[in-house]
Amino acid sequence: MTKNSKPVALVILSGGGFTFETKCLLREIGPDFRFVYLTTRFGGEPGEPGIPSGVRYEVPSFSSMTQRSYIRSIAAFRKTFMTTHRALRTEAIDVIIAIGCSHAVPMLLAGRLMGCKSIYIESITRVDKLSNTGRLVYHLRLSSRFLVQWPRLQERYPAGELGSIL
Repeated sequence: MTKNSKPVALVILSGGGFTFETKCLLREIGPDFRFVYLTTRFGGEPGEPGIPSGVRYEVPSFSSMTQRSYIRSIAAFRKTFMTTHRALRTEAIDVIIAIGCSHAVPMLLAGRLMGCKSIYIESITRVDKLSNTGRLVYHLRLSSRFLVQWPRLQERYPAGELGSIL
């Protein structure tokens, strides 16, 4: 980052509630950053309402509860990891920010291997226990900062910080 430029954040737009939460975060931090996005076909597009303009890299969706496929999830993990690695090499990213979705694990793993700062924010829907993604990120220490949005979760995961994006 140069003196006169804004820091660059890599953010995932994965779709559904995660994109809603990401838009809430972007509304707060948008003026202070430039953005690079990993997007699924359901996640939204840079420049549309609530999503500041930025560079876009497409990644596949992970399998879902209604369409379980380990092969699809492994392929999505690999593609997301490789795409994150490429973006980190070419876009001068200062921080990775991921909210709750499965894409966070390969993104944060690539970032950690390349020495990039990162922030993981557990979804607002997680009140009593971490998501599978959150547990992996927390226990493997894949992010520089780990935020939860409910005091009860912060009590159970003391290395996490309490914060809110809504």
